[in-house]
Formats: sequence, structure tokens, C-alpha cells
Amino acid sequence: MFVGPEVFQQGFDVCVVGAGPVGIAVALELSRRGMRAVLIEAGPKQSKRPQRNETGFDIGDDIHHAADRVTSATGLGGTSERWGGQCVELDDIDFEARDYVAHSGWPIAHEKISPFYQRARALLSSNVSGERSEPEPETDFPISRESWTRIRNTARANRAELASSQNLFVALDARVKALAFDPVEGRVHSISIACRGGSYNVCADHYVLACGGRGNTRLLLNLQLAFPQLFGGSDGPLGRFYMGHLAGQIAQIEFASKEHADRYLFKRTSTGTFVCNRFQPSPKLQRALELPNIAFWPTNRRAAFGEADAALSLLYLWNSRKTVVHKATWGEADRSRYYNLLHSVLRNPFGAAYSALALVRQKYGLAEPYVLLRRPDMRYGLRYHGEQIPSSSNRAFLKPEQDADGQFKLEVSFRYLPQDFSGTLQAHLALDRWLKERKMGKLIFDAAPEDLEEHIAAQAKDGYHQIGLTRMGVDRNHAIVNDNCRVFDIANLYLAGSSVFATSGQANPTLPAVAFAIRLAEHLVTEVRRQSTAGLSTSSRFERPKGSPLRVGADDLERPAIRQLSSRQGLRR
Repeated sequence: MFVGPEVFQQGFDVCVVGAGPVGIAVALELSRRGMRAVLIEAGPKQSKRPQRNETGFDIGDDIHHAADRVTSATGLGGTSERWGGQCVELDDIDFEARDYVAHSGWPIAHEKISPFYQRARALLSSNVSGERSEPEPETDFPISRESWTRIRNTARANRAELASSQNLFVALDARVKALAFDPVEGRVHSISIACRGGSYNVCADHYVLACGGRGNTRLLLNLQLAFPQLFGGSDGPLGRFYMGHLAGQIAQIEFASKEHADRYLFKRTSTGTFVCNRFQPSPKLQRALELPNIAFWPTNRRAAFGEADAALSLLYLWNSRKTVVHKATWGEADRSRYYNLLHSVLRNPFGAAYSALALVRQKYGLAEPYVLLRRPDMRYGLRYHGEQIPSSSNRAFLKPEQDADGQFKLEVSFRYLPQDFSGTLQAHLALDRWLKERKMGKLIFDAAPEDLEEHIAAQAKDGYHQIGLTRMGVDRNHAIVNDNCRVFDIANLYLAGSSVFATSGQANPTLPAVAFAIRLAEHLVTEVRRQSTAGLSTSSRFERPKGSPLRVGADDLERPAIRQLSSRQGLRR
């Protein structure tokens, strides 16, 4: 149920901070199991892009990292309002230690997460079988499958339950100011909240931070300023190993037949959900060629264009309507193509009108996730989405600038390794060889072979998938959370989201992150019941904890440890 700040006078079994897909998943699973939970969200019911100075990040747009205003959102549902809706599983190899992928290896196997994918799909409104691929003989490029949600905004898909649950209390426009941490007990005793002009303390037995990778990291880095011994110290893993993915297009795929092409185009399941097959190198091939995990699929992007193809011309013009005016992102050739196609459409208005109606039918009548035109020449763009190699130099750190609550803001350093580019290219070349050997088709590259790595590097940009900043591992010197997503140094604090991933894999992280969230909720149910049976619980009996725990916030900024670290050199470590 939706509540006002008066609810903060009560105690809870679990307090969840952040109402994106991951936070909603944890909170709903807890409430379904009878746990008394509060879900705190900094924004309103309608998710929105943050305004400047609203997030505490101030991350500008650069070559490889997109600006904060387009990679984060505040409000119920978080960034799922702008999410494409792709649901893709991680792979077994992602969890393995690979000698050619630095810092790889998880403390758990994929089999610990895979049982939760189907429940994650249901919560994300993607009712499709968990089967990942079609049966086929062993091959270098087995089919992998992705599905799409029918409702992309996770809050909208679960709004009725969020509003009616008697165990879940949803508090909006409630901003976390600080964590109240007791270093003697090693526990968080409360969270300081600013809500509708007032200040409150929220008390619970357990706390889950689901504020996005950068949001979680910022809260912990500010806590570490007051307690420098936390999280492995100043040279520890907190805020390091920042990852995303490599995505883009450097080639077209030309299928040998319509049957081969149809195998990799959209299909609607009996539940109304769309699925699509993709090319993905097998684990055996990845190890043999030392490839990053990567997947490929057909797309309309930069497919072959012709003046007679009014539908594709219209689609190109529509998708390019916002970028044509940005000189920094479009070259002269792009603008020339845009205006030539526009002139072609205007010369044949009746044909363009007919094509426009066909596009509207495909988009809104068939309701495909995006319009993928069936090409008579069997030639499509080939989109890729690949793993980024972990690097400790990719990181988030505090900058010597504070927000209104006295918390230091966050900055990032984010780059790709040469191995990211070379591995992506080698995967394309391997796919091209395989297609030709099987007589299924071929790749047509967009540039000369010697220029392809540079082409990949020019497209490499992320910041949307905030992976690795609070990674999972076996000890506090190399990781922030254990295999149950509990912070090593704080007994009742848990982190949810893709920032706990040790490697990024090829998958969009939303489905795996929600699967992890459901697994975390099950663990918390067990913990709450165990502590209640042992008589250790306080908040679950709906009483506020007593005492005056230490807290870090605006009032603590004059403490010597923080004063010493408030220089730029100290904050960046």
C-alpha cells in the first residue's frame, strides 16, 4: 500500500531502498511471504529523468560513458520506463574463472540462480518458457534465446499488488540522507530519510540497498569516509571493477535463404510474449579463441538502403529524427543519407503513405517489441552485445562537492580495454567463417579489416548497466558482498542489483538482477524467521530500536577523519 511519512514511526522486518525493477522484486517477494517490509523511493509515482543536482552524481557525457541524466531515473519503476524490455539469462561460463578474463569467477555457480529466472520473468511481465535454446547438434554458434516483456515498466506491471499489499508499505518522495551504523555491533540501526519537508529515521531488522549500481556505491563510499576500515579500506574493492557492455554494429548479415533468416526473427509465443533467436559462440569456442561472451541478432539498423524501399526509408527517418541535428554524433555521410532518403519519400507520397500504414500495423497491430522489417534480399544489420572485461581502474569515487544533505557526490572513471575491442572483432570473424561453412550466409563488414577495431571502439559506450561496483566474492579484501548479497562488514545490510555481478556476460542485466533479487528475498525470509525464533529480532515486533547509534551525514562533516579526506586527492584515493 502507498503510505505517507507517518509510517516511519513503525518498525519493519526489512527496509528496501530503491523502487526500480530490482527493489520492487525484493519488496514484493518479501510481502508475498508474510514479511513486513517498507519500500522507499526518492522519486514520485511517475518515473522521470533526474534534474541536475537531484542524484548526487553530476556525471557528464564523455566518449565511453553516457551522462547521468540518461542513465538513471527517479520514481516508481526506475529506469524500466525506458528499458527495452529484453529478458536474457546469464550463461554458465559467466560464473567460471577464465584465465583470459582478468578478475573472472563468481563464488557461486549459475545453477544457484537459474531456478529463479521463471519467477523473475513473471514479475517482469514476460510469460515465456524458461527454455533457452532449440535442440540442435553441437556447434560453434548454438542458438540462444531472448524474450521481451509485454509491459516494460515494472511498476506498472505490478501496480495493483503494490497498492493493495497489506505487508508492503511504499513510501515515495523519500530520499535517503545517511546510514546509521554502529561499528561495535557491525550493524545498521536505522536510515535517515528526508520526506516531504521532514526528517525521519526508518528502523528495520534488515536493510536492502537497491538504488542502482552508482547509488549503492555512493552511499557506501560516504559511509566509508566516517569509518575508513570498512569495505577493505581505502584500497579495497568498493567502487572498482565498473563494467557495462560493448554494443553496436560493424557488419550486415546476408542470409542464404528465407528459412535461415526466419529462424532468427521475431516469434510470438502462446502467451503473447515475443521471443527471438540469436547467434552466440559456444563455451568451447570462447575458451579456444579466448573470446568474451557475446551475442548477435538481426536488426534494421544500417541495413542496405534503396530509394525504392519506402518502408525502410521511413523507419530510418523516424529512428533518426532526434540525432540528425547533433553534429557531434552524425557525420556528413549520415546527414547526406538522411536528406536523400527524405527526398525519396517526398517524391512518392502515396507509396510512402502505404508503407507508413504497414509500419503502424506492425508496430501497434502485431505489437512487436520493435519494428523489424522482413527483407526480400535477406540482408539485415547485425547487432552485437558483448562482455566487458573487468578492470580495477574502472571505478566510481567521491568528489569534493556535497549535496544538500552533506553527502559527497560521485564521479566515475570508465574506459574499455584493447582486449574488449579485439575480442569483439574476433567473435565477428568466427561467426562469418561459421556461416559460410554451414552455407547459411555471410557477414558484410562496414569497414576495411584494419579499421574494424577502431569502429568498435567508436561505438563502445555504457553507463546504463552499472555492473561490478560492489562485486560478489569470497572475502572482504576482494569483494563487497558474499554469495547471499550481504555486505561482508555489516551484518544486516544487503545489496541488490547488477553491481554485485563479478562479470558482465553478454546478457542485458535486468532479468538476472531480478532473479538475484528474488533469491535474496528468500534468504531474508529465512533470516527473519530464524532471528525471530531465537528472540533476536526487534523491529519485526514493530518496536523502534533504542539507543543513539553512530551515523554519518551533514552533522558529521567536521569529524577529523572526514575533514582529512575531503580534499580531491583524499576522495579519489
